[in-house]
Amino acid sequence: MRKTLADMAKHIKSIILPEALEAYAINPLFEDIANDKNIHLGVFAFRTFLHQLCDVLIIDSNLYDYTKNKADEHKSAAYANFPFLNNVKKLLLDIGVHGELTDNHQILIYGNDIFSNKLSTTKNLDCLQLLTDSGMHFDGIDLSVKRQKLSELETIKVSFPDNPTVLLGLKVMAIAEEKLKEHRFHNVLMRCDYRVIKAEKTDVVFVLKDIIKPLSTDVQDFVLQLHQLHLDNGLNCEARIWDSWIKIKYSRGKREIWGINTSVNRGFQISVKAANTEKYADEIEKFPLALKKMIAQGYGCGRKKN
Repeated sequence: MRKTLADMAKHIKSIILPEALEAYAINPLFEDIANDKNIHLGVFAFRTFLHQLCDVLIIDSNLYDYTKNKADEHKSAAYANFPFLNNVKKLLLDIGVHGELTDNHQILIYGNDIFSNKLSTTKNLDCLQLLTDSGMHFDGIDLSVKRQKLSELETIKVSFPDNPTVLLGLKVMAIAEEKLKEHRFHNVLMRCDYRVIKAEKTDVVFVLKDIIKPLSTDVQDFVLQLHQLHLDNGLNCEARIWDSWIKIKYSRGKREIWGINTSVNRGFQISVKAANTEKYADEIEKFPLALKKMIAQGYGCGRKKN
Protein backbone atom coordinates (compact mmCIF):
# COMPACT_ATOMS: atom_id res chain seq x y z
CA MET A 1 0.00 0.00 0.00
CA ARG A 2 1.24 3.50 -0.84
CA LYS A 3 2.56 5.35 2.20
CA THR A 4 1.25 8.88 2.65
CA LEU A 5 3.03 11.95 3.95
CA ALA A 6 1.05 11.55 7.18
CA ASP A 7 2.42 8.00 7.51
CA MET A 8 5.94 9.33 7.03
CA ALA A 9 5.37 12.12 9.57
CA LYS A 10 4.14 9.56 12.13
CA HIS A 11 7.22 7.45 11.50
CA ILE A 12 9.59 10.42 11.87
CA LYS A 13 7.85 11.38 15.11
CA SER A 14 8.41 7.83 16.38
CA ILE A 15 12.16 7.85 15.63
CA ILE A 16 12.95 11.30 17.04
CA LEU A 17 15.31 10.53 19.89
CA PRO A 18 13.78 10.77 23.36
CA GLU A 19 15.12 13.30 25.82
CA ALA A 20 18.48 12.33 27.29
CA LEU A 21 18.02 11.24 30.91
CA GLU A 22 21.48 12.36 31.96
CA ALA A 23 23.60 15.41 31.20
CA TYR A 24 26.37 14.76 28.71
CA ALA A 25 29.51 16.62 27.67
CA ILE A 26 29.31 18.39 24.30
CA ASN A 27 31.81 18.01 21.46
CA PRO A 28 34.28 20.95 21.55
CA LEU A 29 33.17 21.77 17.98
CA PHE A 30 30.26 23.72 19.49
CA GLU A 31 32.06 25.57 22.29
CA ASP A 32 32.03 28.85 20.34
CA ILE A 33 28.25 28.68 19.89
CA ALA A 34 27.07 28.18 23.49
CA ASN A 35 27.90 26.39 26.74
CA ASP A 36 26.83 22.80 27.38
CA LYS A 37 23.79 23.71 29.49
CA ASN A 38 22.32 26.04 26.85
CA ILE A 39 22.98 23.51 24.09
CA HIS A 40 21.09 20.87 26.09
CA LEU A 41 18.16 23.27 26.39
CA GLY A 42 18.37 24.10 22.68
CA VAL A 43 18.35 20.45 21.63
CA PHE A 44 15.37 19.76 23.89
CA ALA A 45 13.49 22.74 22.40
CA PHE A 46 14.32 21.69 18.84
CA ARG A 47 13.04 18.19 19.56
CA THR A 48 9.74 19.70 20.70
CA PHE A 49 9.63 21.76 17.49
CA LEU A 50 10.09 18.61 15.36
CA HIS A 51 7.15 16.99 17.15
CA GLN A 52 5.05 20.09 16.36
CA LEU A 53 6.12 19.96 12.72
CA CYS A 54 5.15 16.29 12.47
CA ASP A 55 1.78 17.00 14.09
CA VAL A 56 1.06 19.72 11.51
CA LEU A 57 1.98 17.33 8.69
CA ILE A 58 -0.22 14.58 10.10
CA ILE A 59 -3.22 16.92 10.27
CA ASP A 60 -2.64 18.84 7.01
CA SER A 61 -0.73 16.26 4.94
CA ASN A 62 -3.11 16.67 1.98
CA LEU A 63 -1.81 20.23 1.53
CA TYR A 64 1.78 19.12 1.07
CA ASP A 65 1.71 15.51 -0.19
CA TYR A 66 3.86 15.56 -3.34
CA THR A 67 4.59 11.85 -3.20
CA LYS A 68 6.13 10.38 -6.34
CA ASN A 69 3.68 8.47 -8.52
CA LYS A 70 5.80 5.33 -8.34
CA ALA A 71 7.09 5.35 -4.79
CA ASP A 72 10.05 3.07 -4.16
CA GLU A 73 9.01 0.74 -1.35
CA HIS A 74 12.62 -0.27 -0.63
CA LYS A 75 13.17 0.55 3.01
CA SER A 76 16.27 2.72 2.57
CA ALA A 77 14.60 4.93 -0.05
CA ALA A 78 11.43 5.74 1.86
CA TYR A 79 12.45 9.28 2.82
CA ALA A 80 13.26 10.26 -0.76
CA ASN A 81 9.73 9.33 -1.84
CA PHE A 82 8.42 12.51 -0.23
CA PRO A 83 10.03 15.46 -2.08
CA PHE A 84 8.26 18.11 -0.01
CA LEU A 85 9.56 16.71 3.25
CA ASN A 86 13.03 16.43 1.76
CA ASN A 87 12.84 20.09 0.68
CA VAL A 88 11.81 21.15 4.19
CA LYS A 89 14.74 19.26 5.66
CA LYS A 90 17.20 20.89 3.25
CA LEU A 91 15.80 24.34 4.04
CA LEU A 92 16.14 23.73 7.79
CA LEU A 93 19.71 22.54 7.24
CA ASP A 94 20.62 25.65 5.26
CA ILE A 95 19.01 27.97 7.80
CA GLY A 96 20.85 26.24 10.64
CA VAL A 97 24.25 25.98 8.96
CA HIS A 98 24.38 29.33 7.16
CA GLY A 99 22.16 31.49 9.37
CA GLU A 100 23.92 33.76 11.85
CA LEU A 101 22.69 33.65 15.45
CA THR A 102 22.45 36.98 17.22
CA ASP A 103 24.42 37.29 20.46
CA ASN A 104 21.34 36.61 22.60
CA HIS A 105 20.35 33.59 20.44
CA GLN A 106 16.93 35.14 19.80
CA ILE A 107 17.17 35.46 15.99
CA LEU A 108 18.80 33.66 13.06
CA ILE A 109 19.69 35.91 10.13
CA TYR A 110 20.32 34.68 6.59
CA GLY A 111 20.22 35.86 2.97
CA ASN A 112 18.40 34.75 -0.18
CA ASP A 113 21.01 32.08 -0.96
CA ILE A 114 19.10 29.85 1.43
CA PHE A 115 16.49 29.04 -1.23
CA SER A 116 16.95 26.17 -3.67
CA ASN A 117 17.26 27.25 -7.29
CA LYS A 118 15.90 23.85 -8.29
CA LEU A 119 12.52 24.62 -6.70
CA SER A 120 9.83 27.00 -7.86
CA THR A 121 8.99 30.04 -5.75
CA THR A 122 5.72 28.36 -4.77
CA LYS A 123 7.45 25.24 -3.44
CA ASN A 124 10.00 27.29 -1.51
CA LEU A 125 7.16 29.29 0.03
CA ASP A 126 5.26 26.10 0.87
CA CYS A 127 8.27 24.95 2.90
CA LEU A 128 8.35 28.26 4.76
CA GLN A 129 4.59 28.03 5.34
CA LEU A 130 4.95 24.64 7.03
CA LEU A 131 7.70 25.98 9.27
CA THR A 132 5.49 28.98 10.07
CA ASP A 133 2.57 26.71 10.93
CA SER A 134 4.97 24.86 13.24
CA GLY A 135 5.91 28.00 15.20
CA MET A 136 8.68 29.78 13.27
CA HIS A 137 8.38 33.39 12.13
CA PHE A 138 10.10 34.86 9.05
CA ASP A 139 10.63 38.61 8.93
CA GLY A 140 11.62 39.98 5.52
CA ILE A 141 9.39 37.88 3.28
CA ASP A 142 5.64 37.93 2.64
CA LEU A 143 4.43 34.35 2.32
CA SER A 144 1.08 35.47 0.89
CA VAL A 145 2.74 36.83 -2.26
CA LYS A 146 3.07 33.81 -4.54
CA ARG A 147 4.68 35.71 -7.41
CA GLN A 148 7.92 37.22 -6.19
CA LYS A 149 11.62 36.95 -6.91
CA LEU A 150 13.30 35.33 -3.96
CA SER A 151 16.67 36.33 -5.43
CA GLU A 152 15.79 39.98 -4.76
CA LEU A 153 15.35 39.47 -1.03
CA GLU A 154 18.30 40.73 0.99
CA THR A 155 17.92 39.63 4.61
CA ILE A 156 15.48 37.33 6.35
CA LYS A 157 15.25 37.08 10.12
CA VAL A 158 14.01 33.86 11.69
CA SER A 159 12.55 33.83 15.16
CA PHE A 160 10.58 31.40 17.30
CA PRO A 161 8.44 33.55 19.60
CA ASP A 162 7.16 30.71 21.82
CA ASN A 163 10.66 29.46 22.64
CA PRO A 164 13.66 31.19 21.01
CA THR A 165 15.95 28.40 22.28
CA VAL A 166 14.69 26.34 19.31
CA LEU A 167 17.01 28.37 17.07
CA LEU A 168 20.10 27.39 19.05
CA GLY A 169 19.05 23.73 18.85
CA LEU A 170 18.50 24.06 15.09
CA LYS A 171 21.93 25.63 14.66
CA VAL A 172 23.68 22.89 16.63
CA MET A 173 21.86 19.97 15.04
CA ALA A 174 22.29 21.34 11.50
CA ILE A 175 26.04 21.73 12.01
CA ALA A 176 26.12 18.23 13.49
CA GLU A 177 24.51 16.79 10.35
CA GLU A 178 26.98 18.63 8.12
CA LYS A 179 30.15 17.82 10.07
CA LEU A 180 29.57 14.88 12.41
CA LYS A 181 27.22 12.43 10.71
CA GLU A 182 28.67 8.97 10.20
CA HIS A 183 27.81 8.66 6.51
CA ARG A 184 25.96 10.40 3.72
CA PHE A 185 22.49 9.20 4.69
CA HIS A 186 22.71 9.60 8.45
CA ASN A 187 19.70 11.83 9.14
CA VAL A 188 20.91 13.69 12.23
CA LEU A 189 18.64 16.72 11.94
CA MET A 190 15.17 15.18 11.58
CA ARG A 191 15.92 12.56 14.23
CA CYS A 192 17.33 15.21 16.58
CA ASP A 193 20.15 12.70 17.01
CA TYR A 194 21.90 14.40 19.93
CA ARG A 195 24.21 11.38 20.29
CA VAL A 196 26.50 12.71 17.56
CA ILE A 197 27.18 15.96 19.45
CA LYS A 198 28.35 14.14 22.58
CA ALA A 199 32.02 14.33 23.44
CA GLU A 200 32.09 10.56 23.97
CA LYS A 201 30.64 7.94 21.64
CA THR A 202 27.33 6.37 22.69
CA ASP A 203 27.29 2.64 23.42
CA VAL A 204 25.23 0.81 20.79
CA VAL A 205 22.96 -0.71 23.47
CA PHE A 206 21.47 2.75 24.10
CA VAL A 207 20.67 3.03 20.38
CA LEU A 208 19.04 -0.40 20.53
CA LYS A 209 16.95 0.59 23.57
CA ASP A 210 15.69 3.71 21.76
CA ILE A 211 14.65 1.61 18.76
CA ILE A 212 12.67 -1.00 20.68
CA LYS A 213 10.85 1.34 23.06
CA PRO A 214 7.54 1.05 21.12
CA LEU A 215 7.54 -2.73 21.63
CA SER A 216 6.08 -4.59 24.63
CA THR A 217 8.21 -5.05 27.73
CA ASP A 218 8.49 -8.80 27.10
CA VAL A 219 9.75 -8.28 23.54
CA GLN A 220 12.18 -5.58 24.68
CA ASP A 221 13.60 -7.95 27.29
CA PHE A 222 13.91 -10.73 24.69
CA VAL A 223 15.78 -8.47 22.25
CA LEU A 224 18.17 -7.23 24.95
CA GLN A 225 18.85 -10.83 26.00
CA LEU A 226 19.65 -11.70 22.38
CA HIS A 227 21.93 -8.69 22.21
CA GLN A 228 23.90 -9.68 25.29
CA LEU A 229 23.99 -13.35 24.31
CA HIS A 230 25.69 -12.57 21.01
CA LEU A 231 28.12 -10.11 22.54
CA ASP A 232 29.08 -12.80 25.06
CA ASN A 233 29.67 -15.15 22.13
CA GLY A 234 32.14 -12.77 20.53
CA LEU A 235 30.00 -11.07 17.86
CA ASN A 236 30.55 -7.42 16.98
CA CYS A 237 27.60 -5.04 17.10
CA GLU A 238 27.13 -1.76 15.26
CA ALA A 239 24.25 0.62 14.57
CA ARG A 240 23.63 1.71 10.98
CA ILE A 241 21.36 4.75 10.81
CA TRP A 242 19.97 5.89 7.46
CA ASP A 243 17.23 8.38 6.55
CA SER A 244 14.20 6.69 8.09
CA TRP A 245 15.76 3.28 8.62
CA ILE A 246 17.83 1.88 11.49
CA LYS A 247 19.64 -1.42 11.63
CA ILE A 248 21.51 -2.99 14.52
CA LYS A 249 23.93 -5.42 12.86
CA TYR A 250 25.68 -8.35 14.52
CA SER A 251 28.67 -9.84 12.74
CA ARG A 252 31.71 -12.00 13.14
CA GLY A 253 34.59 -10.34 11.36
CA LYS A 254 33.14 -9.03 8.08
CA ARG A 255 30.36 -11.61 7.96
CA GLU A 256 26.93 -10.45 9.09
CA ILE A 257 25.09 -13.02 11.19
CA TRP A 258 21.81 -11.29 11.99
CA GLY A 259 20.26 -7.88 12.55
CA ILE A 260 17.29 -5.88 13.85
CA ASN A 261 15.71 -3.41 11.42
CA THR A 262 13.00 -0.78 11.64
CA SER A 263 11.69 1.31 8.75
CA VAL A 264 8.61 3.25 7.67
CA ASN A 265 7.57 0.61 5.12
CA ARG A 266 8.35 -2.60 6.98
CA GLY A 267 8.09 -1.79 10.67
CA PHE A 268 10.22 -4.03 12.90
CA GLN A 269 12.11 -7.01 11.53
CA ILE A 270 14.71 -9.48 12.73
CA SER A 271 16.81 -10.69 9.82
CA VAL A 272 18.97 -13.79 10.04
CA LYS A 273 21.51 -14.83 7.45
CA ALA A 274 20.88 -18.54 7.72
CA ALA A 275 23.89 -20.76 7.01
CA ASN A 276 24.64 -24.46 7.46
CA THR A 277 20.92 -25.05 7.88
CA GLU A 278 21.39 -28.77 7.20
CA LYS A 279 22.98 -29.07 10.65
CA TYR A 280 19.82 -27.84 12.35
CA ALA A 281 17.09 -29.66 10.41
CA ASP A 282 15.38 -30.93 13.59
CA GLU A 283 15.13 -27.42 15.06
CA ILE A 284 14.00 -25.83 11.78
CA GLU A 285 11.24 -28.42 11.49
CA LYS A 286 9.66 -26.86 14.61
CA PHE A 287 9.44 -23.41 12.99
CA PRO A 288 6.25 -21.97 11.41
CA LEU A 289 5.74 -22.93 7.75
CA ALA A 290 6.30 -19.38 6.48
CA LEU A 291 9.66 -19.19 8.23
CA LYS A 292 10.72 -22.62 6.96
CA LYS A 293 9.97 -21.49 3.39
CA MET A 294 12.10 -18.38 3.84
CA ILE A 295 15.01 -20.44 5.15
CA ALA A 296 14.68 -22.88 2.24
CA GLN A 297 14.73 -20.03 -0.29
CA GLY A 298 17.77 -18.39 1.26
CA TYR A 299 18.21 -15.08 3.06
CA GLY A 300 17.54 -11.82 1.31
CA CYS A 301 15.45 -8.67 1.61
CA GLY A 302 17.14 -6.38 -0.92
CA ARG A 303 15.80 -4.95 -4.17
CA LYS A 304 16.53 -8.10 -6.19
CA LYS A 305 15.46 -10.69 -3.65
CA ASN A 306 12.57 -8.59 -2.30
